[in-house]
Parts: sequence; structure tokens; C-alpha cells
Amino acid sequence: MSRHKVIETSRLCLRPLEFSDFDRIVEFMGQRAVTDFLLYFTYPIVPEQVREWLKNILEAKPEHCAYWAIVEKSKGELIGIISLTMDPYNHKTEMGYWLDKDFWGQGYTPEAAWRAIEYVFEDLKLHRIELTHMVANTRSQRVAQKLGFQLEGCWREGHFKNGSYKDVKIYGMLAVDYSRARKIREKENQQPANLA
Repeated sequence: MSRHKVIETSRLCLRPLEFSDFDRIVEFMGQRAVTDFLLYFTYPIVPEQVREWLKNILEAKPEHCAYWAIVEKSKGELIGIISLTMDPYNHKTEMGYWLDKDFWGQGYTPEAAWRAIEYVFEDLKLHRIELTHMVANTRSQRVAQKLGFQLEGCWREGHFKNGSYKDVKIYGMLAVDYSRARKIREKENQQPANLA
């Protein structure tokens, strides 16, 4: 598999992360509202830990992972990250996403995630996407549901974070689920705008 390509939506450009993104990543990952739901980072953020994480990502083979900077086109600003951790043997990947809290509530995460989902099923021809989030992360839950992921269960006390064990919800999307979700989205996009 070659290096993952740049993909776009109407408002966003998803491009591979670069080391020059380091300062911006530290800035928004340092927001407590963001860090509290990241598995491998704690608040306050440690820049050297982020530097090592970013170095490992950039050195990883593309068949192992894809990490995109979510860039808002109109300002050219990096506002988040979306990731795919590959399992080529089982024809699946795990998706992750996080966004600068200043951009929450504007539909950027589902917009970026849906484009990555299209990439997984249309370009990479994988069979399954997995997604997990801590039970308390209701924003991620809403995104997963909006995208068409199916809730498959819960890892009781599956993550250790901030000194305690957290329950984790597990979601899956199969290629057949993607086809169904895509048809629903296409139908919704064909509906006339409500003029009331």
C-alpha cells in the first residue's frame, strides 16, 4: 500500500500529518476537554510525549496506519486529527478522531469521518471499521451513531485513565452497513430544503 492520499470534503482537507504540525497538535491536544478522552495522553499534556508519538506515526509504514490532519479549507487551519489503525490480515481498521474544542458542534468530525469511511470501503476495499470511545464521551457516541456505526458491546473497565478504569463502548461498521448508510445519505441529500 502506498502512502495515504489527500482526501477532501466541501469544507475540509484531510492530508497526512507532518512534523511541522507539532506545535498546533500540542496546542489543541492540551485542551483538557480534548485530553480527557484521549487514551494515551493525560492532562496536562507533555510536549515530549506528543513529539515521540508524532515521530512514531511519521515513521510507521502506511499499511500499519493512516493519520490525517483535518484542515479547515477557508482558513487553512489544522483543527483536528483522524486516524486509521490497519489490520490488513482481517481486512479491517480502527478509526479514531479528535478535534480542537473551539470547532466542536459545527459538524466537522462527522464530515471528516464520513470521508475517511468512504476511503476505507471504496479505495482500500476493507471489510470492517471499528470504533471505540469511553462511555462518558457522549459526543463521540453521537458521531458514531450519526455515521451509521452499530453498537456491538462494552468493554467493562476497558481503559485505565486518570487513575481509574473506564467502560468503553465498541462499534463496528461492515461494508454492507456502509452501503446502507451511503444510500440513506444520498436520499437525504436529494430532499428539497425546508422552506418554512
